[in-house]
Amino acid sequence: MADRPRPKRPGRSAGGSVLTPAPGVHYAITLDGTAVLDTMAGKWLMLDASAAMVWRAAVTTGSVAGLADRIAIPAGLDPAAVRDAVHDCVASLLERGVLVDTARPPAPRRRWWRR
Repeated sequence: MADRPRPKRPGRSAGGSVLTPAPGVHYAITLDGTAVLDTMAGKWLMLDASAAMVWRAAVTTGSVAGLADRIAIPAGLDPAAVRDAVHDCVASLLERGVLVDTARPPAPRRRWWRR
């Protein structure tokens, strides 16, 4: 049986894909989480400690590959469930426009002053 192609999931580094903060996004990582300011939208996004781990991996290494295993195995959690949670977090950050995947075309952004 031939292998079926797997759908591309955000956060997987393949073929030059890199996760990076979107233009106009500034952030501060703290012990309690991460504060993300989207100056283009005029909005703050507060990430809890779990989402902050995903953010930190994305912006420091450009990928979240392997992050689920690094979280799940020491904690005794199901790696597949953690992988899905990491995927959902990355997808949410991409959808909100604060994180950019260089392999994807940029999503149209609305300016906060043009509502």
